[in-house]
Amino acid sequence: MGEPGVSKLERRYRRLLRVLPQWYRQDREEEMAAIFLAGRTDEHGRPGWGETGAVLGLAVRTHLAAGAALTGVPGKVMWRGEIVRALGMLGLLLGIFYAGASIANAVQSGVEYSGSTVTWLRALDLAPVVAFLALLNGWRTPAKTAAAVAVVPGMINLWPQHVWVWAVFQVPSLVTFVALCLGFHRDAPTPPMRRLLWWGGGALALGVVGGMAAGGGLLAIVLVAVALRVVAYVRGDAVFGRALSLFAVLLLVPIAFVLAGEGLVVGGLVVPTVVLELLLVLGAVLPVRGAVRA
Repeated sequence: MGEPGVSKLERRYRRLLRVLPQWYRQDREEEMAAIFLAGRTDEHGRPGWGETGAVLGLAVRTHLAAGAALTGVPGKVMWRGEIVRALGMLGLLLGIFYAGASIANAVQSGVEYSGSTVTWLRALDLAPVVAFLALLNGWRTPAKTAAAVAVVPGMINLWPQHVWVWAVFQVPSLVTFVALCLGFHRDAPTPPMRRLLWWGGGALALGVVGGMAAGGGLLAIVLVAVALRVVAYVRGDAVFGRALSLFAVLLLVPIAFVLAGEGLVVGGLVVPTVVLELLLVLGAVLPVRGAVRA
């Protein structure tokens, strides 16, 4: 039984509005419900697809708030949004690392990145670089599209016999892609280009070096993630530190799966799998000092 005097249509609208955070509904729910109900005479109807899409989009922007687009946003909400956006950027940097490794492998195998010798599948390895540059220029939709294209090569190579292998190995990339799509909504700020270009260039160079050294790629990813976590700890950067914690946890899955209990051989030196796992666990649990600043 519904509330007396409340139509089914109004109850459905209010149920839809529950996807919005409580702090936002507290001041705006009545006004929004009144706007939705204005001009509607079908008491047993349902919210339209356009209205549903608008509310869901608003839910993403309010749960992952950013900048001055909204007023009265709790600090923890701003913090959550920044962590999700940082995790999305880490995913792009990981993709750029893999792009650098792909370039190194192509050079080693004698494949040229020019002319007819380049297959379209090989060219798609560079999609994360395109996504990164597009995002730094504020082109959110092209950036998300290019980031989605980056998963195509692996899916085609392993589909359908080994798609589950691909899925496990791609856990960090898939989760960070979702973070990228959700975090960089239309109200989110454009990432600082000057500073992040250095990060992108470093990820590409590190990927090239890791691609040249057999087994060096996985080791480089683990060491860099842990080192950055230590930097975040020293600086008291809670947002970056939490994002790196989540990133380290995501890396635990594919590294444990790929190595399957065996050691990683880098330059003739065997690095036991358990060492890499312990480093990632350290990177996940290391505390971050300092409070979150508005």
